[in-house]
Amino acid sequence: MKKLVALLTLSSIMLGALKPALAQNALPVKITGEVTQAGNKPVEFATVTLLKAKDSSLVKGAIADINGRYEFENIKQGRYLVAANFIGMTKAFSKPFEVTGGKAAVHLDPLTLAADARNLKAVDVTAKRPFIEQRADKMVVNVENSIVAAGGTAMEVLEKAPGVTVDKDDNISLKGKNGVIIMLDGKPTNMSSQDIAQLLKNMPSNNIEQIELIANPSAKYDAAGNAGIINIKLKKNRNYGTNGSVNLGFAHGRTPKYNGGLNLNHRNGKVNIFGNYNYNHRENDQRLGLYRTGTSNGRFNVFDQFNLMKNKSDYHAAKVGVDYFIARNHTIGVMVDAAYRDWGGPATSTTYIGNGQVVDSTLITRTENNSNWNRWAYNLNYKGVLDTTGKELNIDLDYARNKQDQTSNILASTWSSTGKDYLRGDTSRNLTPSTIDIKTVKADYTHPLKNQAKFEVGFKLSFVETDNDAQFDSLRYNKWVYDANRSNHFIYKENINAGYLNFHKQFKKWGIQVGVRGEQTHVKGNSLTLNQLNDTTYFNLFPSVFLSYAAGKDHQFGVSYSRRIQRPSYEDLNPFEYYLDRYTIASGNPYLRPQYSNNFEITHTFRQFLITSLGYAHTTDMITQIAEAGQDPVTGDTTVLRYKYLNVAKSDNFNLNISMPLPITKWWNTFTNVSVNYSMYQTVVNNNLVDLDAAGFFGRTQHTFTLPKGFTTELTFFYLSPQISQEGLFRMKSMYALDWGIQKQILKKKGTIKVSVNDVFNNQRFRGTFDNAGYYTSVMSKWESQQFRVNFTYRFGNTNVKAARNRKTGLEAEQNRVKGGN
Repeated sequence: MKKLVALLTLSSIMLGALKPALAQNALPVKITGEVTQAGNKPVEFATVTLLKAKDSSLVKGAIADINGRYEFENIKQGRYLVAANFIGMTKAFSKPFEVTGGKAAVHLDPLTLAADARNLKAVDVTAKRPFIEQRADKMVVNVENSIVAAGGTAMEVLEKAPGVTVDKDDNISLKGKNGVIIMLDGKPTNMSSQDIAQLLKNMPSNNIEQIELIANPSAKYDAAGNAGIINIKLKKNRNYGTNGSVNLGFAHGRTPKYNGGLNLNHRNGKVNIFGNYNYNHRENDQRLGLYRTGTSNGRFNVFDQFNLMKNKSDYHAAKVGVDYFIARNHTIGVMVDAAYRDWGGPATSTTYIGNGQVVDSTLITRTENNSNWNRWAYNLNYKGVLDTTGKELNIDLDYARNKQDQTSNILASTWSSTGKDYLRGDTSRNLTPSTIDIKTVKADYTHPLKNQAKFEVGFKLSFVETDNDAQFDSLRYNKWVYDANRSNHFIYKENINAGYLNFHKQFKKWGIQVGVRGEQTHVKGNSLTLNQLNDTTYFNLFPSVFLSYAAGKDHQFGVSYSRRIQRPSYEDLNPFEYYLDRYTIASGNPYLRPQYSNNFEITHTFRQFLITSLGYAHTTDMITQIAEAGQDPVTGDTTVLRYKYLNVAKSDNFNLNISMPLPITKWWNTFTNVSVNYSMYQTVVNNNLVDLDAAGFFGRTQHTFTLPKGFTTELTFFYLSPQISQEGLFRMKSMYALDWGIQKQILKKKGTIKVSVNDVFNNQRFRGTFDNAGYYTSVMSKWESQQFRVNFTYRFGNTNVKAARNRKTGLEAEQNRVKGGN
């Protein structure tokens, strides 16, 4: 730890010493310009490349917008030229020009393309993007450039993203706020937080290209998501011809893990065929300590519980698709996405029960869990640029089916305080088949206007039906007897009809975007077993406003507001009760209401490298799982602890975020992210007022060092201070960890080998307490955070860089609310 403090102190000292020089000479520069044609009309979506003047090697690529404008950010000092081309038009080059640290921006004369086509030889190029890129509406994390991310999982990579934290229950928050929508390639996963966690834990990090952090989405996006959107973009081939990549990885903590994947792509002028397959095998070992006290019938009780959970999972995922370019500006595509996971393993729980002075009895619970889960998703897409002004239409038709069969066998036995005398036992089993069908129709239309203005309009219809049939049996006198108290058949239907309007206008220094989204929701939850029917219809408007102002070459400001909604996951509405043991129950809640939040944010960017944001969110009816005192419906025992999803009356969150990517020297680059938040929560639990507030701090610093002979090494450290966790409202203690990795390119730079150690000192664990109405709960959770990893990637085939289409499907807010198994 002393070495780490010394390293961070040295970094701070050097930053202070180098600040004057960096401000004048080493800060990255922004290059802007336009691509035009005859009549001074813009060439929309032209391909623009920044080249080194010395040898025409590629530095960066870009696509011009509908007004023909392009930009290159974070360009270092040097001599460059810019090239632009478009199908059926000539290729144009700028004059060579110099980039110096004395200017924050360089604006070039327009590049004019003529109508007659010429063929120019392509140049083989290699370009590397920075680990973090700040853009106008989002922050982008280029995962493929991170060493310590290699060979891990998508969840482990997500934990390293700026402003992102993952709590003990794998709930993901962004800038201190829960309720994030997780998207894959622009398509939300539509799963509950627990099942998103399982999906991300099984997804190899080698399959991820970028992570986009969108704190305040516009009206174009679904209104779901209290804290914004995290979009995980998977790797795609962007080349003509045939090419691909293969990756292999191995990791070991307390148990082994390994993964492999294959990515293939073939493209010509009319057709692009792509596909990939990934496999991941993981064995996990997790320890959970639960200490709780409470008073029942005048008696003070203490439950001291230790859980050991071991499981194995095999995850297979495949995607195949075809894009057919009907004409230059019209494309139709078909895509099939499939995944399968087989998961299972034993769990053992030992609970010592007494009054704090003497142990009266010991409860030992052994559980064997197994789950088979699969998903099939189909997408049909049309994208068309309708005329030369840039009018664009996107249409998506989607269908997805998620299916799961989960079984558990539970053997509970109670022994005397000495553990020698058997007192009683309880044996049960359950089978829980579930099916979720999702159908969506989505259309988006963009209409460019004069003077750098744009109008967007669209609609989306979604239809969801879930069928959950939880069947419990208890062993009575050597015979299995149907347990009606625990069983429940629950059917949920939901229809959301949505439409939006969005307007964007760019002035000389000002930019404005305003929009409104309307959503009508009709839900029907039907418990066939309990004969309970809940039928609700409601309508909401979700406005959004974004303002940007360029005060000068060094300062850009932004202000944004949006209203959001977070709907309960489908299975959290199911009133079924899950018995972890006879004293610990997890329960659904059919009366859960959606949570609503109003989000405000002010941002400031200094010289395109120092980004500061100040945000505030007010949330009503916040959904979270809280531990409350319960009662066993059969025995009447009031010492039961029930984990139940409830609506917290209100919460307020203030947050300050600072992000700074900064090169110290040619061989030392850093990225530091600091987040400070202050949160307040108020609700009622067990008929008692819960009023909590606390400040929190999160910091992460990453240092990348370029070493001789083609080696690169990376150090990453994070610290999370004591604060209140949104999930469960626990007063949590601090967490911190150090990661290290090293990589080298081999096989003529077509192969890369990476070695890393996560949580070098094995410090990462969750510790928290919750105290209410005489009931006290303390939790300690430790997982396999310390892992040694080796990963190898090899790229083959044509390496000429060509842009391929990146499209989103219509399964947006729905898939995030699907349970994919635990």
